[in-house]
Amino acid sequence: MGYSLSRLAIKGKKPEPIRDALGLELTEEREEIPESAFCGAELPGGWYLVIADHTEQVATNEQMKIFSEDAELVTCYVEEHVMCSQVTGWKNTQQLWSITHASEKASRHLEIQGTPPECFVAHRDLLLQKQLEEDQKNDEFGVDYIFDIPIETAHSITGFRHDQDIPNAGENPFEVLAVRKAPSIFRRLFSK
Repeated sequence: MGYSLSRLAIKGKKPEPIRDALGLELTEEREEIPESAFCGAELPGGWYLVIADHTEQVATNEQMKIFSEDAELVTCYVEEHVMCSQVTGWKNTQQLWSITHASEKASRHLEIQGTPPECFVAHRDLLLQKQLEEDQKNDEFGVDYIFDIPIETAHSITGFRHDQDIPNAGENPFEVLAVRKAPSIFRRLFSK
């Protein structure tokens, strides 16, 4: 198998308005590993995380503009089945940077837009070196280290990586989120 998910981490806004804007609500359920369609978690360092299973984006670009007003927003997309990963950084309604790896374009594909954060350079240099060493092995089933560059950049900023535990978060750190159901027309008519 493999992971296929997107996540949005926001710092500087309370969780409830973010969930509301996304049309999500809390349930009574919690998970050790975020396997439900939508999950949320509060991260150390003041970040609030929303994870969507099997989707490319938790929120639309218009929503991210709104969410990032007077806040910092980092998104990360992971699709291990085709070895594609992306991270974006937003602040004050603007997407400032993005880093994308898509192995179907090239084994060392790395597309950079804007000015990525300082931590990117160290991850890029280390993982490019590991990729060079891996490529010299001539192994048919080699490791794609470039895939981890966007993921490690997001991890450095938010403290979360999809395949690792949240430090000091307890047994079931992920709150299961449900899509909020709109009230039926019948209920709206007769609740007045």
